[in-house]
Amino acid sequence: MSETVPETPAPAEIPSRSQRKTLWAAVTALSVVIIGVIAVGGIALFSWVLSFLQPVLVPIAAAGIIAYLLEPLVALLVNKGWKRPRATILVFSGFLLALVLLAVAVFVPTFGQASELAGKWGDIQTRIGETVKSSYATVRDRLGSPVAQQYYDKGIDWISTEAPKWGTQLVSKLTGWISTGLGLIGYVIGFALVPVYLYYFMKEGPLIARSWSNYLPLRASEFKDEVVETMQEINGYLISFFRGQMLVSMIDGALVGIALTVIGLPYGLLIGVFVGLLGLLPYIGSLLCLVPAVLIALWHFGAKQSVPAADIASYDAAKLITHTLPDGTSTYEVYLHTWSFLPTQVWAYPLIVLGLFLIVQQINGLVTAPRIVGDSVGLHPLTVIFSVLFWSLILGGLLGALLAVPLTAALKVLFRRYIWERQLGSSGDAGNSPEQPASQPEAPEDKPATA
Repeated sequence: MSETVPETPAPAEIPSRSQRKTLWAAVTALSVVIIGVIAVGGIALFSWVLSFLQPVLVPIAAAGIIAYLLEPLVALLVNKGWKRPRATILVFSGFLLALVLLAVAVFVPTFGQASELAGKWGDIQTRIGETVKSSYATVRDRLGSPVAQQYYDKGIDWISTEAPKWGTQLVSKLTGWISTGLGLIGYVIGFALVPVYLYYFMKEGPLIARSWSNYLPLRASEFKDEVVETMQEINGYLISFFRGQMLVSMIDGALVGIALTVIGLPYGLLIGVFVGLLGLLPYIGSLLCLVPAVLIALWHFGAKQSVPAADIASYDAAKLITHTLPDGTSTYEVYLHTWSFLPTQVWAYPLIVLGLFLIVQQINGLVTAPRIVGDSVGLHPLTVIFSVLFWSLILGGLLGALLAVPLTAALKVLFRRYIWERQLGSSGDAGNSPEQPASQPEAPEDKPATA
């Protein structure tokens, strides 16, 4: 009978399956954290560089957007038989003339009010001087008492202790003010070059459109064709947004200007012009115009004038306000600009202005924007608001606000082409993929829509 040799147990698998899963999960989590840190650092560096270059980039972006908006006028003249340089010069000159007229409409009333304030500055200085003298005399008379002297000594000690801190803070603020002033000078110089950028963008627009793909640092391949096709689709979104949104904002500006003029608000048409110009910043531009409109309404309809008692019969009695003095005499004031059916309810007029802006905004959201812009960009209003805030934070200030919606639409293009459609195609549900904008041609049948 042969002796049975016991089998040697197989060595345990090291690491075990559960240990490998744990290690893989740990490596994956560490990789995600590292990628996140690199991404955050890259975004921070990118934002810093853009914030540093904003005085250069913002004027170029503004000139490019204006060139997008003026191109249909140039194309219209070219289609009627004009030469491209001649049409460009005509449209460019008309745009500059409109800017000059707008500047005159804005600055002439401003300078007039400033000169009026300067004329009153002497009286203001006199009143301030009299107030300071009387206050100084009062303090000097009261310093004779022991209590006043004690508080005076404490005040001197506090000033001697806090004065050095004030000096340090003052130096820091002066440094910040100088830096801000230099930045403003950079913006002024940059915006002074906007007409130059605009002219060359308009003049060389067709050449740029034909040859920009030749300057991509990629060799001829299917990948380069895919990149060019994607960028052309993004460009279609940009054209649809800027031209459609500008037309919508012009309609909004006309409605606001007419409505404010009808209610008798000063500078109503001017505010409407700015609503039309700032309409490229969705919602934010309208809000920027709403605030001064409300303040002007409060100032204009709240203006009063003193009226002699002998002349009160010539004024609307509903607008008169009587003040009874302690000695039993009365003084009279009259509201100059209020309506007869709202004679003294000054608070109602800013609410009326607010209501007009809200009505125009509703017309924008329900009628003009859907019919003119339509689904060419296809972003929900909440997405638009979030994108303006997000890109303003990432890119910084005005540059981010100008490019917020186009950049978000570009991200939508990338997600649709390379994530959503592929997922739907892999699940056999490609027929339910998001629709392409009407301005973009469909992909040929013998070439896939994605790389």
